[in-house]
Amino acid sequence: MPKITSLPRVFNKRALAALVECSPEGFFHRDQLAEPRLGAGDRAAAIESALADGLIGLYEGFIYDPERLNADQVRERSQIFEGALPALKHDGTPSVQPIRERLILREQRLARLPNPDCERLLRAFEGTYGYLLLNQLCTKEGDEVALFQLLSANLLKQVDEVIFDPLQITRPTVESIFNRHLVDLLRGEVRALLREQPGHTLQRADVVAKFGAKTVQKFVDSGDLVTFSIKLPVGESVWVRLGDADPDVAYQTAADAVLPKDEDWQAALDFCGEMLRPGGHETPDSSRKEKVLARSYTLTAASRRLGIKSETLQNAIGARVLDSFVDPEGQTRLSAADVQRIHDDPARHLEIEDQEVISVRDIKIVLGEENAAFLRNQLRKIRKDDASRVRWGQVRDLLWAEPITLKQFREAYKTAKYSMAVTEEERREEERRKREEERQRERARREEERRQQEELRARLLAAFPTWQHAGRTDQQMILHVGPTNSGKTYNALEALAQAGTGWYLAPLRLLAFEVFDRLNRRGVFCNLLTGEERIDIPGATITSATIEMFSPNHSGECVVIDEAHMLADPDRGWAWTRALMESRAPEMHVIAPPFARPLIERLTTAAQIPLRVQEHQRLTPLEIATHPWPLENMPDKTILVAFSRRMVLRLKTELEKYQRRVSVVYGALPPEVRRKQADRFAEGQTEICVATDAVGMGLNLPADRVCFYELEKYDGRAVRSLTPNEALQIGGRAGRYGLSNVGVVGATTRGNLKLLRRLFEMPPHEPDRARVSPQLEDLELIPGNLAKRLARWRELQSIPEALRDVIEPADIDERIALAAMLSDAEVEKIGLAAAVQLVNAPTRESSRIYWHACAKAIIGERAMPIPAEPPMVIQDDHDLEATEEAIACADIYLWLSCRPEFADFAPEEAYIRALRAEWSMSIDAALLRRLDTAQRCINCRKKLPLNHRYALCDECYQASRYRWW
Repeated sequence: MPKITSLPRVFNKRALAALVECSPEGFFHRDQLAEPRLGAGDRAAAIESALADGLIGLYEGFIYDPERLNADQVRERSQIFEGALPALKHDGTPSVQPIRERLILREQRLARLPNPDCERLLRAFEGTYGYLLLNQLCTKEGDEVALFQLLSANLLKQVDEVIFDPLQITRPTVESIFNRHLVDLLRGEVRALLREQPGHTLQRADVVAKFGAKTVQKFVDSGDLVTFSIKLPVGESVWVRLGDADPDVAYQTAADAVLPKDEDWQAALDFCGEMLRPGGHETPDSSRKEKVLARSYTLTAASRRLGIKSETLQNAIGARVLDSFVDPEGQTRLSAADVQRIHDDPARHLEIEDQEVISVRDIKIVLGEENAAFLRNQLRKIRKDDASRVRWGQVRDLLWAEPITLKQFREAYKTAKYSMAVTEEERREEERRKREEERQRERARREEERRQQEELRARLLAAFPTWQHAGRTDQQMILHVGPTNSGKTYNALEALAQAGTGWYLAPLRLLAFEVFDRLNRRGVFCNLLTGEERIDIPGATITSATIEMFSPNHSGECVVIDEAHMLADPDRGWAWTRALMESRAPEMHVIAPPFARPLIERLTTAAQIPLRVQEHQRLTPLEIATHPWPLENMPDKTILVAFSRRMVLRLKTELEKYQRRVSVVYGALPPEVRRKQADRFAEGQTEICVATDAVGMGLNLPADRVCFYELEKYDGRAVRSLTPNEALQIGGRAGRYGLSNVGVVGATTRGNLKLLRRLFEMPPHEPDRARVSPQLEDLELIPGNLAKRLARWRELQSIPEALRDVIEPADIDERIALAAMLSDAEVEKIGLAAAVQLVNAPTRESSRIYWHACAKAIIGERAMPIPAEPPMVIQDDHDLEATEEAIACADIYLWLSCRPEFADFAPEEAYIRALRAEWSMSIDAALLRRLDTAQRCINCRKKLPLNHRYALCDECYQASRYRWW
């Protein structure tokens, strides 16, 4: 399976429709589409196309969901809010499901809530804009409980005092409405309150208690309120005033209210006593505050005076060993008399010092790790819990043989800590040395790996084919360039028939069979060789083959290479490169559209192949239709193009409702069934051929018109718009020369017709590089298992410098995936060459399991298993797909049986070939009898309209949404 990579996102009508159906409000202004994450693309064209298809509505710049709103509702709502895009992922796609699907899920979650009041509260939002105030919603006893349950289940959400339904309105929209309307009411109440206060100011805490912190902050941000602070001795007091109030008056009012006055200091003065601290000074005129400051110490000042930590003094106060008081400014103070007593009395000093908190970790550091057990035992005596800190008085006489002072403990701690730091630095230095050695070893390892990689790349470069051989200078390549239906293939086949020996190389089995049949009908004997079958015609010297089957060493006189623009195809381009560069035929005819010419010229110049260009003009003119062709009025002899098997089959069923006879052509159909379906259209048995882009690969049908039902396709990585090259290649199948006078290309809608015209006017994209794949000789040079060898070959990009601008490796993800399913022992048992051949089998993700069973059988030297048989009767699309899968598995069996090294393990080759033919005929018969492939409702199985975007029909959706009625 090709590796999925991140590609630039393309904005189109489908992306726009997804935004609308996922938007809770159901509408938003087109200006919001400027969001860069939505990707590149013409916004106006996407809007026009979606509008033409009825996917959206448009009212005065507002894009809305026509299934949920009408223009009048959009006009009414847009006067209040603008709507919003849904939440987006990093790649620009909606991160939520469509609203209709979310409503179904919500009904299921609501049904699981046991409280019946929950449903009543949720229904209260119907007929509103999606929001209600808390007091409007909770009007009965018990409503708060139900609301809590709804909020917990995310069925409702809350912004301040507003409750909203997230499936009707988004949080940013609610906040916008709240700011514009509801806040105005609160603003008036706040202003009225402050105007009643002196200085029009009030402490912020009082305003917050009444109106809430978020509301106050909103008014501060808007300038209605101004905050200011009054610096207090300890901390500050925060106030708010009206924005138009006098700031000086407000500040003075607040200061008068919170700052202490001189009379407030009397109680502190009474506690201080009469002693002045050293340096303290007072006069008879000193204020009470000045006297307190002169007769007392702060804890910091006392700490300096006593040599005891301020935290220890605080501990002593808490233990009631020391008296203190708090002054009106919030400062804890000690009287000068108490401090002097501690200073003069060693016993008192020691009593206070004993309150110092010591970390047990610090004690461990001083005692040493060898005394850890002793420390634990001693600490158990003084601690009832596992506290990590103790007081010095608890351990002073307990842990040392001779008592030590706190000062001695601190000195011992500094010494031990320094020793530990030295030891830790030595340890870190040793670790740094080891890390440096490890880095050096890593650098050496990387250097050795780089050297080995360069040596391997050099060996691979030396093994890269030079594409030179003995007959190169005499070789002539004729490049036939021109649009579709210009006679390129006819002229090239004429040259092949005249040469008498050689090859016709096609991209598809179907096309190879068509040329095989055409040449034999005109008497030019021709063999058929594809991956799954070989038909030898007696006397034939020309082979019509799929391009992978070409043998360059047996090229014959002439080789015709069709659809050469496939050189740049990521998966299969290597086969065209090999045919172009390695063919030994004296004459080569290469068929390509004009946009592939520069790449082919660069390739032939690099290989020194003489090149002559023969330009062809389209034999019948090609026009763009002037009006769309709806399905109900689709003209006869039209190829209707879609880009998925599912859509092709749905279109077949839809057209048959109008009594039209329809053929279908898509990639998963067996080639013989595609041929029969195409032949019925060519012979007039059917009126319309519904096909994928497989029709653009050389399939000749007598169609007057090619109609595009859609202009987007999934390319294996992402859904993207058609390129101009693809539109020209497919559209060019209209108006076959000799069968029609003119070819007309159109679409089913006006929007698509406009886009189609633009694609035809755009210059085609020129492919940059051809592809090459690994050779057996390359893989033999690379070490490792097979999957790693393939991945390493791609990673090394071992292409000569001179060819880097024209050659790049092919996408070999599928081969790597298959190789990863084989063990090293299994590869070794059958040999690298056989293993490489095994992983080249034509598989897809759904058929890998069968391929692995075949590989296991070959490695075990047993017969390969027969594919599982599909349903005997194809009754619906599921049976059809199962039969197609069975044929895909049969193709693997037949492909392996055609390889000489695996032929012995395919004893049932003839039986499988017969089974495959039988299964193919059953598909053709099912398609003939108007097999019902319409999309159906997953609930009631009712047929859904062709463009229905949901898995449920409208009736089932409405029933699931309103079942509470």
